[in-house]
Amino acid sequence: MAAKKQSRQRRLLLDWHHRLETDPPDVLVGANIGVGNGVRHHLEGIRKYSALRVELSPPNDLVANLSYHDFHTTFRAEMMDWRPRRVRAIHSHVYPYFIEWCRKQAGGDALWVHTYHAPYSAEVEGEPLAAWQSEINSALTIDARHADVRISVSRWQQEYLLGEHDISTVHVPNAVDVAMCDVASSEQFRGVANGEQFALYVGRNDGAKNPADIIRLAARLPALRFVMIGAGLTATAVFSRWGLTPTANVIFMGPQSYLEVQHALAAAAVVVVTSRREGLPTLVLEAMTHSKPVVVPNEPGSREALGDEPTRYIYQGGDIEDLEAQLIVALSGPRQIPSYRERVLRLYDWRVVAQTLDGIYTDGVTGG
Repeated sequence: MAAKKQSRQRRLLLDWHHRLETDPPDVLVGANIGVGNGVRHHLEGIRKYSALRVELSPPNDLVANLSYHDFHTTFRAEMMDWRPRRVRAIHSHVYPYFIEWCRKQAGGDALWVHTYHAPYSAEVEGEPLAAWQSEINSALTIDARHADVRISVSRWQQEYLLGEHDISTVHVPNAVDVAMCDVASSEQFRGVANGEQFALYVGRNDGAKNPADIIRLAARLPALRFVMIGAGLTATAVFSRWGLTPTANVIFMGPQSYLEVQHALAAAAVVVVTSRREGLPTLVLEAMTHSKPVVVPNEPGSREALGDEPTRYIYQGGDIEDLEAQLIVALSGPRQIPSYRERVLRLYDWRVVAQTLDGIYTDGVTGG
């Protein structure tokens, strides 16, 4: 049975390669793995807003039948030996096998573009990186540096890559699907009673996103409702991971669709970020698209997203008292901050950013 399944999967992969050869897109962008994560949304944004014909690698229908493990191991030879024809550009992001494949295309007709998102660092101080995190970091510093055009999604990371790894990049920021944000409605959010004030957290139950500080914060503010959305965010999982018992004012909603998250952002009184590290956080940009006050840690990605806005709520990461103080200030301030949205429309709207990428794909124009 396993051999039959593997044979069917190999046939699907080879059929896809044949289709790309007979009807090639302008741009092949990948690796398209990890449904619902930030990189996947980034790839979808490129495809949706580019004026060129962009195909995800692998396409969504193939992802439904093959896992990352399949591409990385079982079908690695088929992937590595395949060479695209008449594709204008190939655009890699995070996953090592696709970066390695792109490097093997050197000397071909396709322009290789690579985008650097945030590198992995220890989720908890003193703990080593997981093997897969080390593998990704190695691919980014060893292989991706050979791309024809190297992109950084943030200015701070651009400086980091040059200073720490001697990798020069151009700046093309992370982007927001403003049109999708604008479809959302606070009335459509069903996580709390209609009109009830709440603070919103969207993330994962891991050390990088640091949901434990939200649980600690909620215990200090029992009169305020907290809504937590994301993978692994249940009372049981939080207790197991952090040894913290959530208070009654915390609502766990688990993972939600992209649109449901936008409904939540539209309804929230304030958005709270407790991440230890970010590249250029999409969640912060989405909150700004909704003109929502957002409380962020004093880390470079979040600070860069807010820029020099006169209204900023920034706390010292890991300092719960400072986080509480900034949240209280944010709740007492304006419910809408129009300049946030203006900043996103000017700099981070996919309709703007995709034009820059199209210039790179077409003739290598890189800007700064």
